[in-house]
Amino acid sequence: MTALGTFYGVGLGPGDPGLVTLNGLKALQSARHIFTVAGSHTGRSVSRDIVTELPGITAVLHDLPFPMTTEKTQWTENCRRNAETIAAHLRDGEDCAFGTIGDCSSYSTCTYLLDELKHILPELHAVLIPGVNSWSALAAKTQLPLAGIQEILRVVPAHSPDQPAPEFPQGTTTVLLKTYHTRNQLLAQLPPDAQIAYGENLGLPQEYVSTNPDEILSRPEAYLSMLLVKRPNDHD
Repeated sequence: MTALGTFYGVGLGPGDPGLVTLNGLKALQSARHIFTVAGSHTGRSVSRDIVTELPGITAVLHDLPFPMTTEKTQWTENCRRNAETIAAHLRDGEDCAFGTIGDCSSYSTCTYLLDELKHILPELHAVLIPGVNSWSALAAKTQLPLAGIQEILRVVPAHSPDQPAPEFPQGTTTVLLKTYHTRNQLLAQLPPDAQIAYGENLGLPQEYVSTNPDEILSRPEAYLSMLLVKRPNDHD
């Protein structure tokens, strides 16, 4: 009986191929197959674009369609089908990697895919390789400290336009992800002492970064966007 291949979940960072870790690169270089997410409507795969820029990649590349839906049953069924696609190669003893933007354990499709793979192949050997997350990249580009001594870092995955604005307590930095429908609303509701950093398409050719609220407000919305909101402590 052929031994199962190893599954590697690789965080690719926010977009710049230079932010892929050495361990991540080694896993991608050694894999026989590399799988990445493609939008079910656009067919676009940012993850695949990152992988193709890396040196020494000899794997067969596959795009897996994932629908943009919050409907749990549809999402689960699609995830299971994609896991079956990967499992077929793992059963043949071929190592497979799944490359995902950002970190593979932070709001990542990789975690759901791995759960399905473990259900299909209970004896699977899996390795997760963390990646640089987008909010760390944005903080570095704008030199806005994410968190200092006794400050709290908070991450809000998405904010709906019909929800009340999140609170921004003093002594915190709040990461607001997926702001493409709420960015201007959030900017209008910020406390006057808040420091901000905004980023779109980090690490990609169309990257945009700014700390100027007026300039940000004039821009069209972008899907791959995020906002950092920092409020100092009273004694700062």
